[in-house]
Amino acid sequence: MRKVLIADHEKCNGCTYCMLVCSMKHEGYVQRSKSRIKVYKYEEEALGLPMLCEQCDEPPCVEACPSNAISKDPKLGIVSVNQDACNGCGVCVNVCPYYGVRIDPETGKALICDLCGGDPLCAKLCTIREAITWVEATPSTLERKRKLAEARINELKRILEVS
Repeated sequence: MRKVLIADHEKCNGCTYCMLVCSMKHEGYVQRSKSRIKVYKYEEEALGLPMLCEQCDEPPCVEACPSNAISKDPKLGIVSVNQDACNGCGVCVNVCPYYGVRIDPETGKALICDLCGGDPLCAKLCTIREAITWVEATPSTLERKRKLAEARINELKRILEVS
């Protein structure tokens, strides 16, 4: 059965360990700016908002990418970036409704969560709080995932307005 990554901001304490393990997995060293996940922290409310690719059914980033660098694996459903083809234009960042695409500050190329190829380390690491989980894609978990993603977006917009 297909699995999905669920990020629950109500459980997130903003530790950013997910960002650290992500950069280590993909880059071989720890650097938050190289992570495919971004935790926005709002200290005034002790709020952490993990934002990542939601692996949309019809990803707008795939359609919008002028260099065809972003694709979705038809079998696994994983959205990924071909770094060699990415021209760093940032269109993907602008069209992502989930704030799930980042630009690498050094290479200027897009960074998108690729679910670690189907075994996401962030979910393995986040075991105490279980703010990020890797679960079976049942109708109820997919609905929960959708609601949490919408709630995170609304919280992030609210925080950005306050800041």
